[in-house]
Amino acid sequence: MSRFPCRLLLDFPNWLGDFVHALPALEVLLAANRHGATTWLVPPGHLPLARFFAVEAVPRPRRAAAGFGRRLRGFDVVLTFRHSTRAKLLVAAVPGAERWASRGRGAGLLGLATFPVDRQCHQRHDFDHALTRMGLAPVNGEPGRLPLVRQTGGPKVRVALLPGSMVAAKRYPAEGYLHVARGLARAGYGVTVFVGPREVELGKALSDRGGLELFPPSASLDEVAAALAGFSLAIGNDSGLTHLASAVGCPTLALFGPTDPERTAPARGTVLMARGFATRGWKGLPPEAVLATAETLLAGGLQDGRKIGTIPPGGGPLAQLAEQGTLNP
Repeated sequence: MSRFPCRLLLDFPNWLGDFVHALPALEVLLAANRHGATTWLVPPGHLPLARFFAVEAVPRPRRAAAGFGRRLRGFDVVLTFRHSTRAKLLVAAVPGAERWASRGRGAGLLGLATFPVDRQCHQRHDFDHALTRMGLAPVNGEPGRLPLVRQTGGPKVRVALLPGSMVAAKRYPAEGYLHVARGLARAGYGVTVFVGPREVELGKALSDRGGLELFPPSASLDEVAAALAGFSLAIGNDSGLTHLASAVGCPTLALFGPTDPERTAPARGTVLMARGFATRGWKGLPPEAVLATAETLLAGGLQDGRKIGTIPPGGGPLAQLAEQGTLNP
């Protein structure tokens, strides 16, 4: 007998990028439970994203664990999209529910129903085994989307710069972003900087030095998502806002250094990798290459899914990156 429809509680990740990567699994669960009731448990800053899905959302306090979980009553099935011990303690404490979490970090000792995570696959497949063990199909490889209407058009082609990241090593240098912004401005493109509330100083520095528009850092995530949906291109680090831009359908150019794009790249868009990052750092991805790739994308010369080998060699930065195998659509 199927466990769906039911009263389903989904415990979401702390990080915005992880939330976006969980969207394909979320879509499977929402479809299976369309005649039931689904509740989200999310960090307070992510609450505005729930309005795109018309579900009830409950804010999860920072460091919430078993004590908070014991107060979550009236659910039949609970699944956490987080892998931490604290998340498993929270889920284990929810009374009267069938409780699911990834293997490890005490999940078995806590009596949870567990599933393995294949970390050789892209992160959007982390919950495939959970879905199949619940009697559902795994995600089909298609990226998740936030269900909002993409806005296009306007008096000027606009590019979003997303220079922030909670992890300092993942931030492409500010000087590199300035080089790209100035080149795009010379070409007639409008450029806007997006940063989170903790990155106001970085956003203001880029805005002031480059003469760029700064989107309000205090804006809620639903406002940021709606704005990004109207841009022609987003350029950013392996960060939450870059993944959010991809999820709203904005063509995305992601700049990768220490992280593996096979694991965490935006599901849509183009990736530029810093060659030899372990020894060279971001010097392996010169801003001239980022600018050349951005201009090619804006001109429609490089489409999602196009293979590296089809990019004609021309001696420029884009062709050099293609020949080196560091340009991955």
